[in-house]
Amino acid sequence: MSSLINNTIFAADPSAHVFNDRLYLYVSYDEPYTNSYDSMVGYHVLSTDDLNHWTDHGRVLHLSQVEWAISHMWAIDCNFYQGRYYLTFCAIERETSTFRTGLAVSDRPEGPFTDLGPIEGVEWGQDPSFFIDDDGTPYLIWGARGSIMLGQLNADLRSIKSDTVRNISEQVGGYEGPFLHKYQGRYYLTYPALDGEVWPQRMCHAVADSPLGPYQDLGVFIGEYPGNSGTIHGSVVEFRGQWLTFYHSGWVSGTATSRSLMMDQLYYNSDGSIAVINPHPSPRGMAEVDGEQWQIVLDAAAAPLAGGELHGTRIVASNPGDRGFNPDGSTGAGYVTGLTQQEYGLSVLLQVGPERDWEVAVRYRSKADRNARLLVGGFLFYDGNQNQSYDQYVNRGTVFPSTDGQWRELVIGQHRIGSGEYRVRLSHSHNLAAGEESIEVDCFIFRPLN
Repeated sequence: MSSLINNTIFAADPSAHVFNDRLYLYVSYDEPYTNSYDSMVGYHVLSTDDLNHWTDHGRVLHLSQVEWAISHMWAIDCNFYQGRYYLTFCAIERETSTFRTGLAVSDRPEGPFTDLGPIEGVEWGQDPSFFIDDDGTPYLIWGARGSIMLGQLNADLRSIKSDTVRNISEQVGGYEGPFLHKYQGRYYLTYPALDGEVWPQRMCHAVADSPLGPYQDLGVFIGEYPGNSGTIHGSVVEFRGQWLTFYHSGWVSGTATSRSLMMDQLYYNSDGSIAVINPHPSPRGMAEVDGEQWQIVLDAAAAPLAGGELHGTRIVASNPGDRGFNPDGSTGAGYVTGLTQQEYGLSVLLQVGPERDWEVAVRYRSKADRNARLLVGGFLFYDGNQNQSYDQYVNRGTVFPSTDGQWRELVIGQHRIGSGEYRVRLSHSHNLAAGEESIEVDCFIFRPLN
């Protein structure tokens, strides 16, 4: 049974990897209800540890942070290499008006990522896939204007080894969206292709005994199905003893350009080919309990790199601990402190796909009761009667009770949020006296209610 797994944003091109016993999806972001792929200018990371409870970690890289690029941030991939997480992505280069493959880096699998520039020697580097072999050798596979190319990367990942580059288009029928995984010692390339140049795309696969090929084409394993988006692009991964494939569809929006993520269990035939999958999307799909549970977690300390901003406040960084939690108890890259004056605070970027109602919460700690103001897209949450005086309305905000210095989650309220992107701003309601300690902010949490 197919599972429709995207419940917060419209996203496509999922690249799946397992890091620290947690499954991560690196996805391109579809601007809600546009009719063009030209509007794709950023990326998100989603994760789960049980295939049922999912977290959207928000935007992790944007066109505005890539100086060499001008448009078309399409498919991506990520892998762990020599102690850090490297994102391979593509965009149209400002100088040449051609696709280039870029490289970005983070100390955390959920990002955010910092651009390092284009990878040299990659011609028309569209839809890159980043594969690390068992011996640590890095490979890049990409679409190149009618061809699928692959080659070994140099150890610094900044360039391709020219003598290893292969054009495998005569071996396989695809030209974009490649993804490489390994199963029982053999290398499986999955890729979208057209049957007789007739849309929609079908997901195909090929197998080889070496990452560089030659590849034997094994044909289609996901054919045409109701609710497809015309394109198909995805990945394959083993997670907790089962093989899974991820891809995208137009099942929710009914359009080709506001896509949703799909998941199916994957099986291999006795001859080594992948068994054919016939998608039948279901709200439950493979979930073990009724209904999948989604949340958006926006890390306060990541705000400056993830579309947000600090307003007179500062970040206290933390080193990652077990499963992404830090020794101080914070959940992300650290926390934000210094909310000592009125309007001192921070902003984070919230991006929403389908319109729905949300529960809004803040994870914080404080040694005393404090008042703060939380605005979501111009809507102000505050305690008490909506008919308060203007002074109470502006200066009171929401009471953040003392947590005795421990991290706690406070549900602020509920609000209906439409499609699009919003600034979420938390600030102090009044100035603190000298020596008084402010609240410290770990993250913002949004949970869909319908």
